[in-house]
Amino acid sequence: MTTERIRIATEDDIEAFHTLLYKSFQSIRDLGIDWPSANASRELVLENITNYSAYVLEVDGKLVSTITIRFPWESETPVSKYPFVWWFGTDPEYASKGYGNQLLTYIEETLLRDTLKVPALTLGTSARKHPWLLEMYQRKGYEIYFEHESPDGDLGAMLRKVLIPEKFNAALLSIPTF
Repeated sequence: MTTERIRIATEDDIEAFHTLLYKSFQSIRDLGIDWPSANASRELVLENITNYSAYVLEVDGKLVSTITIRFPWESETPVSKYPFVWWFGTDPEYASKGYGNQLLTYIEETLLRDTLKVPALTLGTSARKHPWLLEMYQRKGYEIYFEHESPDGDLGAMLRKVLIPEKFNAALLSIPTF
C-alpha cells in the first residue's frame, strides 16, 4: 500500500529537497530558463524552507513534489497582495502520476481557499521558452494579468487564479517591477 503525505518542509529535508529540485528542473535548465529554483544551492534551499511555506508531497517517505508559497507580508516588494506560488516541481520518476496536480490542488483548495480564505493566488511562468507550462496553468484556471520581456529573451507571464470570486479584488494585483 502506497502512503502519501503532504507536509511543510523542514531543515531536515534540505538534501532531499535539493535533489528533488535538481531533478524536477532539469528540463528548465535544458531550455535555458534561468529560474532560482532550477539552479538552487543548498543554501538557497535552506533560505526557501526557512523563510517561506515550502510544502512537499511524500510517497512512501520519499519527497516527490514540492511547491512554495510566498505571502505578501514576507517581502518588501510583493508581487501582489495575494499569495505567490513558486518552486513547483515533481520528480520526473513520478511524472504523469498526478502527484504534482494533487499537491497544487491541495495548496489552492484545501490550504488557501478553504482554510485561509484567500481570494486568489498568483504565480509566474515562462510564456515563450517553455513548451507547455503556460497552457497547463491556463487549463487549471489561471489567467495572465501581466507579461514582460526577460533579459534572456523569454516572455515572462504573471498569472492569477481566483479562488473565492466574491472576495476577489483585481486592484490588489501589482504590476511587478523587474
